[in-house]
Amino acid sequence: MIRSRFLLFSLAFLFFAAACTNKKKEIPKHTLDSLHRIDSLAKVDSLQRAAELNFPKDTVLDNTARFIAGLPQLDSNALSALEQDKYWIDFRTQMDANWKKMYNTRLTKMAEWEQEVLSKTVNDSLKLFYPFSGPDFLHANFLYPRTKEYVMAALEPIREVPALEKLSEADRDHFLDSLGNSLRDIFNKSYFITKHMQKDLWQIKGVLPLFYFFMERSGYELMQQKFLNIDNDGNEQEVEGAKINQYKSRAVKFILRNRETKKLKTVYYFSIDISNDGLKSRQGFVKFVQTRAPFNTFLKSASYCLHDGKTFSTIRSLIVDNTVSVFQDDTGVPFRFFDKKPEWKATFFGEYVPPVEDFSRGLYQASLDSAFKQGSEPLPFSLGYHWSTRKQHYMLFGKERIQVNK
Repeated sequence: MIRSRFLLFSLAFLFFAAACTNKKKEIPKHTLDSLHRIDSLAKVDSLQRAAELNFPKDTVLDNTARFIAGLPQLDSNALSALEQDKYWIDFRTQMDANWKKMYNTRLTKMAEWEQEVLSKTVNDSLKLFYPFSGPDFLHANFLYPRTKEYVMAALEPIREVPALEKLSEADRDHFLDSLGNSLRDIFNKSYFITKHMQKDLWQIKGVLPLFYFFMERSGYELMQQKFLNIDNDGNEQEVEGAKINQYKSRAVKFILRNRETKKLKTVYYFSIDISNDGLKSRQGFVKFVQTRAPFNTFLKSASYCLHDGKTFSTIRSLIVDNTVSVFQDDTGVPFRFFDKKPEWKATFFGEYVPPVEDFSRGLYQASLDSAFKQGSEPLPFSLGYHWSTRKQHYMLFGKERIQVNK
């Protein structure tokens, strides 16, 4: 009995001592701070997710975009009956075939390469600047799929899209036929040809139909569209679409949502002259871009404009001074702005060959040729002026190497 009491007393003492020890053993403050931070981040992420899921949608806009993209309506609306017309069925059939071919031969290779190579070096949480872009949301999205904001700029005009259900059947047929023609260079060559665009965009009333096509076909729904002017301080001012061309720093702003992940994306397209003369009177645009620094820059089929220091030195400096990575072909910033500069690290992809005949005068870069010959990585897709030979090349210049935990 005495022994049992002793054991019971011993166990009680040990339990009490352990409890006292636990009370005295406090959790370190830095651990509490970390836990609080994790909890706060989870709360913010939860709120952001709810905002994305509940973001207000302009259904008329999205319905119009799907019709223009040759995709069927998801519910019954004013455009549903028009899908029975022969011209729309023919348009959809042609676009399905062209998209499938481009997707299988180019876009899937780009997507795989982006995951295996580009995303492991480029911090794609940054914004993307894409000058000389035209309405090419397509390739920007496939190369930077997780980027949440794109700023694009080119000369091609912005016009309101007409209410398609109010057009005559002949006018709708002509509209979609012109849209199909405007896409031929993207399908076959991966870039827009300026002289073709000048004619095609006059017929389809600007770049918006092309943006709609690329966004919807790439798996997004259009949530909102706003017409903007950027004031002298770089601030956004919403304006009427019918009056958009009265403003110097005119733009359209799209809010998209990925149909699968439900993540939101913002796309700005500026229809402006980004030459030195053009930017003199558009300091608001310059400030708008600068406030987004540091950012990534993408340059493709840029007509070697940035090689002309007298005409495009301002936009070139805007890129070099505010960018942490530049992914480009040789039509972008000349190699001399990165070569032998310790702050820039270079990686080369594909095979450097002299510029195509249309741009051959004085644009061959011997130092770039030498750099490629010293070593380059494979490039499994063709994207640019050398589409006929597939001897395509790209360069990635980075001020920092960031391993992003995806």
